Amino acid sequence: MSDQAIKYVHQLAVADPLSKRVLLVLAQHTEPTTSMWGHEIPEIMGLDITETDLPTLAAQAGFAAEEFRQQLRQLKQHVKMDVLEHSDGTWEIVYGPSYTDKYSPIPQPVTEENVGGLHDFAMPGWEYYSTWGWEEGLGHFYAQIIHNSDDRDATPRIWITPPRYVVRTIDELAQVIADEIAPYEPIRVPASVIKMYMTKPPLSPR
Repeated sequence: MSDQAIKYVHQLAVADPLSKRVLLVLAQHTEPTTSMWGHEIPEIMGLDITETDLPTLAAQAGFAAEEFRQQLRQLKQHVKMDVLEHSDGTWEIVYGPSYTDKYSPIPQPVTEENVGGLHDFAMPGWEYYSTWGWEEGLGHFYAQIIHNSDDRDATPRIWITPPRYVVRTIDELAQVIADEIAPYEPIRVPASVIKMYMTKPPLSPR
């Protein structure tokens, strides 16, 4: 349970009581995280909901499963956030002060047009040594993801490179990292949150 996420939802003062009830349930299942700029509440939080998770969450919110789906679809009408419904039945939920607080620092995102060279991967627990970048001349992205508890000179736990992966876009790379990092995390981190950590400075110096 994330006390940070629950506090954030209460601060929002969501006018629609049903939407607030759903958002509070989502907050209860959001993984606690560390703010990248030292704020009490992280700028971006999120979670993935699978088809098997949905009945439990719906019951906690006091809805039938289909009614809960409808409430999820309507959340963006009441709160600035991302609610992505995928064709396989999973939901990707991303929210936080970066969506609702105009004073929250939102760096310009890295895109394929301005990617440049080497970048840090600033996800807490992986931020000390992990890097990603664009292989100039080879036409693909790569990533070396190393846990903070590992030796920086050890073989990366996650090495995203051809021939296993030929990644052409930043979004594809974020999704691959999300898939590969999932076994090491207590709760699956959405690809959109992974992408955010790809474009921010590390929490600690190398």
